[in-house]
Amino acid sequence: MDLLAFSCRARIHSFFRFKRTQRLLLMAFGLAAAGVYSWLFAFMLRQAAQGGISQSVDTVLEYTNLFILAIIILKGFFPAYIPKVNLIHQLYPVSALERFRTELLVELISPLYTVLLFFLGLLFILSPAYTVLHLMQSVLVILTAHVTLRSLQVFVERKMRWRTLNLYSSVVMAGAFIALQARAPMFMPATEWLMLVVHMASLGALVTADFFLEKAAAEPRRKTINYSSDARRSLGWRLFKNHKQARQMLLFGFSFKTIILAADAFAFVKKGGHIFDDIVTLWLFVGPLVVFSYVFNNVWGFYRNLWLTVERSSGSVKGLISATWLALRLPLMLDAIITFVYVAIFNHTDAFFIVMMYLAGVLLMTPLSIIASVVGPKTVSGGLFSFSAKSSYLFNVISIALFSLLLLPLLHPLLYLIYPVLLGGVFFALAAVLKEYPRYKYKLFETHFKSEA
Repeated sequence: MDLLAFSCRARIHSFFRFKRTQRLLLMAFGLAAAGVYSWLFAFMLRQAAQGGISQSVDTVLEYTNLFILAIIILKGFFPAYIPKVNLIHQLYPVSALERFRTELLVELISPLYTVLLFFLGLLFILSPAYTVLHLMQSVLVILTAHVTLRSLQVFVERKMRWRTLNLYSSVVMAGAFIALQARAPMFMPATEWLMLVVHMASLGALVTADFFLEKAAAEPRRKTINYSSDARRSLGWRLFKNHKQARQMLLFGFSFKTIILAADAFAFVKKGGHIFDDIVTLWLFVGPLVVFSYVFNNVWGFYRNLWLTVERSSGSVKGLISATWLALRLPLMLDAIITFVYVAIFNHTDAFFIVMMYLAGVLLMTPLSIIASVVGPKTVSGGLFSFSAKSSYLFNVISIALFSLLLLPLLHPLLYLIYPVLLGGVFFALAAVLKEYPRYKYKLFETHFKSEA
C-alpha cells in the first residue's frame, strides 16, 4: 500500500509540476467540453424517449458507451502514439502481481479519466433515462477500454515470448473475454443487474489476460540501427527503416488510416453508401494529416542527428528544407498509395475532391511541419509519468484546424477558392520563420541536445 500511495501522489504531482497554467487551462477546457457533451447526450436521450428522433433510448446509450470506448483507445495512438507508463522497473524487488496492480491503478489517475467521470456524472444528473445501472456499466466500459489499451501498448513496446505458459494463459483468458462479449457486448445498455455481473466477469477475464501478457513479455525493445553498405539504397528508406520509434508510429498511423478506409469500403460494398457522408470528421483521415501529426510536426525531434549534420555542414535554409523532404517523401508516398488505392477501387464519386484535397493537404502540411519543427521543437522521449505526445499539441491543433478548412468544398464547389488563400498564408508564414531561422536554431539545439550539452 505504501508503494501504491507513493506512486499515486507522484502521479498527481507530475501533472502540474511543469507548465502548470497550460495544463490547468487544458483541464478546464476538458471539463467544459464534458459539460457540453453531457448536455448534448442528455438532450438526445430526452428526445429519444419522447420520439423526437429516429434513434431509441437504448441506441443513444449504446452510442454513449462507444463514444467513451473510442476516445480512450484512440487517445493512445492519435494524434501521436503515447508509450505505456512503466512505473516500476523490472529489477525492483516486488512481485509481478503487485507491480501489475500498482501500475494499473495509478494509470487510472489521469486527466482524461477525470473528464470522462465528470461527463458521466453530469449525464446521470441531467438525464433520468441514464440510471445507476447505466452509470456503473459505463464505468466498466472505461476500465475495459483502459485495459485493452494497455494490452496493445505491451504488444507495441515489448517482445513476446511466444512459447511460454503465460502467453497461453493470456490467450485462454482473452478467449473467455471475447466469448462473453460476443454473447453480451459491454457497450450495449444493460436491462438488468445480472448483466452487470456478466460484464464484471468479462472485465476480470480481460485483466487476467493482460496480467499474463505482461508476464509473457520480455524486456522493452531496444533501439538498434541496421547499417547498409549499399550506396544505391535511398537515404530516405534508411531514415524510415532505421529509426524504430518513428517507423513504429508511422506504421500505426498507416494502420489506423487503413482501418477507417476499409470500414468505409465495407459500408460501400454492403450498403452502397459511404460512412464519410454521415460522419464528416472522418474525412480528416483521408488526407496526409496522420503522417504529419504523428511524426513530421516534430521532424527534428525524431531525426535530430540529421538536423545536426545539416547544420554543421551547410547550415542553410535550403539544406534544412531538403533534409525535411528527404525524411518525409517515403512515408508520404506510402500514405498516398493507401489513399489512391481506396479512391481507385471504392470511391469514384468523390475522386476529384479527394485528389484536390490530398494535393492541397501536402502543400499545406509540409511548410506547416517545417514551421512546427523549428518554432515548437519537442524532445522525443518516453519519460516517467509522461502523458504528452511526441509533437507540439498547439501545432497539431493548428494542423487539424487548417486541414479541416480543406473540407469546405464539400459544401459548395466555389469554396475551392479557399485553397490558394490557405496555401499563400502558410507559405508566407514559412518565409517569415525561415528568415528568423538563425535565431531559432539555438533553441533547436538546446531542446534536442540539452541532455548531452
